[in-house]
Amino acid sequence: MSLTVAENDSGLCYSSMIRNLEKAEITKSKELLCREIEDFITEDQDLDIVWYKECLPKSWRSTVLQKRNTLVIQKVQEDDLGNYTCELKYKNKLVRRTTELRITEGALPFRINEDLKPDSK
Repeated sequence: MSLTVAENDSGLCYSSMIRNLEKAEITKSKELLCREIEDFITEDQDLDIVWYKECLPKSWRSTVLQKRNTLVIQKVQEDDLGNYTCELKYKNKLVRRTTELRITEGALPFRINEDLKPDSK
């Protein structure tokens, strides 16, 4: 097991050098997992994870749900892009994991290029 420790970026709650990357399509569902926290969970402890967007607490809209160690965005919107940080208290410390969410348009509709159509002579 290796351990990477990095200073947070200036004014942020995470280091951009060690965040995860996820992609999501607009209108689709996306699950963001609070990764690699297994070593910080004890059997007698309730799993109390707090999620932040851009390091700020957020009032999530009704289509964003927190289920245990997962944040579920049921219908991704353009303004969902950004950095999501989960935070777990372990003993006297805070454990944080950050995921950058990038939004994609999804598959573009198929179009026939007029220049590639066979001549109909």
